[in-house]
Amino acid sequence: MAPIWRGQDFPECLKLNMSLIKRPPTLKMAPPGFHVVERQVKISKNGVKYFVKAHRRKNSGKKIVLLQENILYLYWHGDSDFPRLGAVKSYPEYPELDSVIQFWLQYWQEAELPFPKDLDPFLIKVIIAKKSSFNPKADPRTKESSAYELMQITNKTRRDAKNLNDGLVDLERRDLEDPVISIAMGIRWFSYKFSCIPSKEKKNIFNAIRGYYQWDNGEEYAKKVMAMYHASKS
Repeated sequence: MAPIWRGQDFPECLKLNMSLIKRPPTLKMAPPGFHVVERQVKISKNGVKYFVKAHRRKNSGKKIVLLQENILYLYWHGDSDFPRLGAVKSYPEYPELDSVIQFWLQYWQEAELPFPKDLDPFLIKVIIAKKSSFNPKADPRTKESSAYELMQITNKTRRDAKNLNDGLVDLERRDLEDPVISIAMGIRWFSYKFSCIPSKEKKNIFNAIRGYYQWDNGEEYAKKVMAMYHASKS
């Protein structure tokens, strides 16, 4: 299968479909353990105005927490040799998302976070279709929800992600408008919801999807996701 290309490296035949992701400037990214200090205007003791260039600064503390600049750095400096996943039925293919999905699933798996053994990366793409119809600025579908962007991450999810035992993520709501960040957070949260399945229930994909939905009708939602998945694969 042909690999997926990123950003400006997309061949001409695929550029018509590439509208969701864009490589950020170098100084908008930083490796884990560092953060970006934006360009600033300061005033000296003598009242002279001067500029401090954007730069990277080492984080304080021992825990590694992924910020938006770390997530972007990891993806845009990581492996890009992933196969095409194909289109979700009734949607455009959005091939530029395939490498993002597979990169982050592989990243979190290599971090030894729990996932269903038979999880197909294409199922993550189906969840994105179901959650947001591939709209990176999708608003909440109900007044009671603060869910936002491709994978419909809520404010509560963002707050809780700062306190996980492993794979901590610290994001602002606006960060999630970048599909790379949204998908990284969504797959991380999918792993967490899988780990939260009660011992009396089966640890499988269906129950992970049900938990990811977080609403009372999660059972029905999981059925719809699986039906869409099978229809797209047939």
